[in-house]
Amino acid sequence: MSRDIPVLDLTEWRTADTARRSEIGAALDTALRRTGLFLLRGHDVPPDLTERMRTQGRAFFALPGEVKQQYAVSRPYDNGWRGLGALDVGAVDGQAGTPDLHEAYHVGPSHRTGDPTFDATYYPRNKWPAEQAELRDTALEYTGHMTRVAHEVLGVLASVLGLPEDFFTSRSQRATWTQNINWYPSLRTVGGVVEGQMRVGPHTDFGTLSLLDRQQGVGGLEVWNEEDGWFKPPFEPGALVVNLGDLMNLWTDGRWRSLRHRVLAPSDAAPDEELVSLVYFFETDPDTEVVPLAAPAGGGEGMGPVVAGESILEKVGASLTLG
Repeated sequence: MSRDIPVLDLTEWRTADTARRSEIGAALDTALRRTGLFLLRGHDVPPDLTERMRTQGRAFFALPGEVKQQYAVSRPYDNGWRGLGALDVGAVDGQAGTPDLHEAYHVGPSHRTGDPTFDATYYPRNKWPAEQAELRDTALEYTGHMTRVAHEVLGVLASVLGLPEDFFTSRSQRATWTQNINWYPSLRTVGGVVEGQMRVGPHTDFGTLSLLDRQQGVGGLEVWNEEDGWFKPPFEPGALVVNLGDLMNLWTDGRWRSLRHRVLAPSDAAPDEELVSLVYFFETDPDTEVVPLAAPAGGGEGMGPVVAGESILEKVGASLTLG
């Protein structure tokens, strides 16, 4: 079935023999061709760290608006706070509609190349709230794990494609990435929903892959493929959702899909439901030329190359509803 979403257990993969890796790889390949996601176990992210990240995020979003405004983003590709309605991700695909119903706090890497203009463009400084000192240490620890997991998953994906295991990671030594803490307020909190409005509108992510730690809810994640349309992916406590983005779709020349997904609006069926999602968007080194892979690794769609960072900046700018 096209709704079958496989689970990759990194603990098993690390010790699996060639035959077993081939079986795992085949299941992943099928799902990534059809839909663009799988679940991930064995990632060794401490559960208490994940819980602290959520707790710190909730505490930040509970601060007064005028306090959060001190840490607001100031340009399209930036770190810090975005308030309700600051994004309309559907606009990237020319489907601009209603602003997304969530608040977000963005954290990024602290890489420096020595080129001030390049660094300012691709590695914007983090805006740590003075009112909440613990958030910085928690976020740095958590994103350290996310970067480690992203690199390990990219090694698996390279192997599935028959490429050297470091094919992607060798181009991701100073990768751009963004860690979001997304707060999806309850229906009672927001007071109502405009027709067509969602917590996050239909979209694909921009990078190579995303790592999502989600909470199950009525107004939660839905994903799309051509055979089934929209459906809810399986939820497994402690497992991450791994979904592919536009750069990986291009890199594989269409072999693997960039996952189309959305987060539903808060529902009358659960008016007090509020959720916090932790989403880590991993890209690659911003000056990497992403050249579509030739067959047999590539899918043969004849896509053209892009410079990774330029592609990301263009799409992020198109997703904003506010300056």
